[in-house]
Amino acid sequence: MTSRILKAAVRASAADVITRLSDDSTFAEQADDIVSITDAGNGLRTWVLAFRGGAATWTQGTRPGADNPLRVEFAQISGQFQHLYGAWTAVDTADGCEVTYEVDFRTNVPHLAGAIDSAVGRVLVRTAHQLLSAAGGPARVTKGSHLLWDLAEKAPSPV
Repeated sequence: MTSRILKAAVRASAADVITRLSDDSTFAEQADDIVSITDAGNGLRTWVLAFRGGAATWTQGTRPGADNPLRVEFAQISGQFQHLYGAWTAVDTADGCEVTYEVDFRTNVPHLAGAIDSAVGRVLVRTAHQLLSAAGGPARVTKGSHLLWDLAEKAPSPV
């Protein structure tokens, strides 16, 4: 299993950000790597995410956190992962809120998992960063910034 965590601060309230992240109907317009998100019925959505000249496709369910109203959980129901699940959690701060995006997954190609999981993880985290910026304004990353670019790309300057 591969896990990725991105933490970032935004200037919106935790409740506003979680409300926006709970509605994935507009996500395709907000992140470059999302090809489409379509209604799969029964509250499920089918995601198509661009990945190295191809696409990863899965159907997922999303629900509010059981014990935390400032948490949204998601999990693959069917698709191209052995498993995929995660959550968005927000906590109010003096300047807005800090949001944590956590995702655990394993691709369906076990013998290539080391290479493929790493690359898919970068796309998932980069997409999460773009979605968070759309939901709460420019996101200042506090953990996981090294996951925002592909290894073949030059790392952005820290300036």
